[in-house]
Amino acid sequence: MSKLKSISTVYARKLAQKFGYELLRMPKENLSRLKEFYPNESINCKRFYNIGAGGFSHPHWTNVDHHSEWYKYKLKDNVAIDWDLLELKPLGVDDGIAEAVYTSHTVEHITDEAVKNMFSEAYRILKPGGFLRVTTPDIDLDYRAYIENDLLYFYWFDNKRHSDPSLYPSARLNQPGKDMTSAQRFVFHLASSVSINHSDTNARTIDDGELKDIFNRMEYEAALDEVKGRASIDTQRKYPGNHINWWNENKLRRMLAEAGFDTVYRSGYGQSHCPAMRNTRYFDNTHPPISIYMEARK
Repeated sequence: MSKLKSISTVYARKLAQKFGYELLRMPKENLSRLKEFYPNESINCKRFYNIGAGGFSHPHWTNVDHHSEWYKYKLKDNVAIDWDLLELKPLGVDDGIAEAVYTSHTVEHITDEAVKNMFSEAYRILKPGGFLRVTTPDIDLDYRAYIENDLLYFYWFDNKRHSDPSLYPSARLNQPGKDMTSAQRFVFHLASSVSINHSDTNARTIDDGELKDIFNRMEYEAALDEVKGRASIDTQRKYPGNHINWWNENKLRRMLAEAGFDTVYRSGYGQSHCPAMRNTRYFDNTHPPISIYMEARK
């Protein structure tokens, strides 16, 4: 029996890695240890907020997300606060009560204006000394891979969902991901609908030659903005799992500072300064090889 369990665990770990996740042997959250850092009221009232939580499940955290057809398989009844980030409305949480706010691989799916509102709302609801942790794909790593024609960096395009003819249409592709160039993998990861390999034909797409020209004649960040600027909000609302934005350390630092955070720093996988966000059983386990981790303290 133990041998079968070991085999199934190895299989599950390999399967998760194909989709960009890490399954590590981390213990469940130790409530007694959390009580060393946080009052019972915060733990019992779940004053820890995961924005864009998806299928996240933690006994002491409140899930914030927005119901949609695209994510219905993942969200189910898992959303405590339904918040459409693109509407730029306040988060329905009182001022200064949150111990921590976490958002993983969410900011690349929304506009700059929506991220500014999210960061400002996080600052508003956090207690003095509270933490905001942000993880997202690092566009600087993407760009390096594009320039060096490093197809293996974009490993998820080679998985079954992106390459099996019966499945890749669900990823909004018009051809197998394994056949895409590094340029189109880069564009798809930055602004999905702008890629010539996206199945929606309404966007102003960018082919390999035009992408090269954009970066040759424009400054780096301006070129990234030119690419993402081709993506339509209407298309994004149809396919909210697509990407529509880019992030790196410099841009995140700027926006976090604009939201009011004085203490902003680059972190790493599982390296949060906040005790409530260190357990990689729950946190930082989406595409670690391509992610940047940033943290801010109120």
